[in-house]
Amino acid sequence: MTMTYAGTTALITGASSGLGSEFAARFAARGANLVLVARRTDRLEDLARKLRDAHGISVTTLSKDLSRSGAGTEVRDELTGRSIRIDTLINNAGFGSFAPLVDLTADEFFRVWQTN
Repeated sequence: MTMTYAGTTALITGASSGLGSEFAARFAARGANLVLVARRTDRLEDLARKLRDAHGISVTTLSKDLSRSGAGTEVRDELTGRSIRIDTLINNAGFGSFAPLVDLTADEFFRVWQTN
């Protein structure tokens, strides 16, 4: 028996490619409406169109760089303003640095910590 998410809304960060777009496809196939968040507007819109066409669901896209201070609050405020309630959250956005942790500045460390 396949679980259905019909009538629910899933918010997926880092949704424009990789695991994020795969999560979106899987939830859409089970009937969930989606809120897709990522930096790349063109990829988000392309994915949203494909999922709407294939599954007849509602898809909202928000182009946000979640490593930027305040971006999470902006997402919350936009969803509240549109009266969108989130039932499932997939935190897939990620950001990293190739330097050892002890070599990061305080700002770099905060950006990595805030996003992940």
